[in-house]
Amino acid sequence: MRKDNNSKNETVKVKIGIFVSALITAAGVFAVMTYLQRQALSDFEKKEVYVAASVIPKGTVIDDSNVGEYLVLKSVDAGCIPDHAAFDPGMTEGLSPVYDISSGTILTDGMFTCPDTVISEMDEPVMAGFKADDLSKAVSGILRAGDRIDICYVDSETGKGMLLCENVYVVSGYDGYGNAISDTGPAVMFNIYLESKDAPAFYEGLASGSLYVVRRCG
Repeated sequence: MRKDNNSKNETVKVKIGIFVSALITAAGVFAVMTYLQRQALSDFEKKEVYVAASVIPKGTVIDDSNVGEYLVLKSVDAGCIPDHAAFDPGMTEGLSPVYDISSGTILTDGMFTCPDTVISEMDEPVMAGFKADDLSKAVSGILRAGDRIDICYVDSETGKGMLLCENVYVVSGYDGYGNAISDTGPAVMFNIYLESKDAPAFYEGLASGSLYVVRRCG
C-alpha cells in the first residue's frame, strides 16, 4: 500500500515538473516572439524627413522663393534615415549644395555650405559681371551658381593664353531676359566674386575682348 502511494506521489511530481517546464518554455517563447515583433515594428517605423523634390543644382541658394520647388516632406523607414537629416526646412535656409543633389535624396546638413564662406576666404572681394559674348572664346561647359572658374586673357602680341584670375566663384547665372538659371537651361550672363586687385585687369580684358573662361571640374 505504501509503495502504491509512493508511486502515485512520484507520478504527480513528474507531471508537475513537466507542467512547470512547459510553462517556462511557453514564457520563453512568448518573450522571444514579443521581442521579435517589437523589433519588426521598429524596423518599419516611419518618420517624416525632407528630400529633394527635384534636382538641386550645386550652388543654388535655398530661400523662401524656391524652398517649395526643391524640398518636400516625405515619410520613409526610420532605419533608412542618415545622421543629421533635415527634419526642418530651416536647416537648409540660406545654404547651397556643394554638389548636384538628385531628386528623391534624403537631405542632410553635410550636403550644404554657406556661400558667405567664399567671401570670407578672399582678401577684398568684389562682385563683377560679364556676358558670354564678351569673351573671346566660348565658356568651357555650362556655368552655374557655385561653379569655380579660371579667367584667362589672350596676349595680343604672342596670341598665347595667360592666367588672369584663378578659382573665381560664380555667384549666379542668367538667361538673355535676366532670369536666374538654376536648371539645365543655358545662361548667358554671369555674376562672379573676384579680388578687387584683379577687377581693373578683368574689365580691361572684357573691353578688349581678350578674355576667356575655363570651368574647373569638381
